[in-house]
Amino acid sequence: MKKTIFSILLTSLLFSCDNKSNEKEQKLTNQPTTVEKSDSIQNTSLKIEIEEFSKEEIPESIEIKGDLLIAKRWKDNNGENILILSRKGPIKETEYEVEFSGDERYAELYGAQYVKKNNEYELLWDIYDFERHCPFDLWIGCLPKSTQITDLDNDGITETTIIYKLTCRSDMSPSNMKLIMHENDTKMALRGTMILEIDKGRITDDFEYDLSKVDTTNLSDYERISELFGRYSNENDFNEKPAVFLEFAKKSWVDLVDKDGFEQL
Repeated sequence: MKKTIFSILLTSLLFSCDNKSNEKEQKLTNQPTTVEKSDSIQNTSLKIEIEEFSKEEIPESIEIKGDLLIAKRWKDNNGENILILSRKGPIKETEYEVEFSGDERYAELYGAQYVKKNNEYELLWDIYDFERHCPFDLWIGCLPKSTQITDLDNDGITETTIIYKLTCRSDMSPSNMKLIMHENDTKMALRGTMILEIDKGRITDDFEYDLSKVDTTNLSDYERISELFGRYSNENDFNEKPAVFLEFAKKSWVDLVDKDGFEQL
């Protein structure tokens, strides 16, 4: 049984940073709105005032899937923006073939940003992510105080950053973590693995957070797993983007990667 659980953990962690993971947080639509090019943002000419509001205040045209987690409203040069994050679950697994037992559950996370155009709220971008086939402790959700609205490149168009973790575990293994940043409908992401409090000593001043820059060729399976902890798979999404975007994303990753509690749905 221990061998089986280790194999499951190995497969989950080794593949959490591959191309399939990059596609997991899917867009729910292929036709985003076209737009032109902390709650108070420093070092920027754009004054961003963030308003949080309740489910009852959300415009009727905006659908909320599951339970509302976050609702924020602000203005930039595009006009009025609304960010919605919500979650469904836990739900008993019946749609797909059961993999482990008859007690599998799943949960889903939804995110979307809307821009008000001609008195209508038009979808700018949306994502959908999930944790499925979980017979153990299940979680998906945003990390505390991790959702941020910025104008890092001072162009009057805000960037929206959400950071969340997702996990199915029955032992002391870390969660997966994703940082998703958008400017308009351009998506940039860091995807990887958190690190538990007991392993934090591995993160020294010269720790390399980018797994693609770490040589794991001659390591055992067990050693390869431990090399994932605290790291994201690569920085490719930020290529040819303003350097300040990656700087901000990396700092946000470092600030939150060791904040892995053992919540469950």
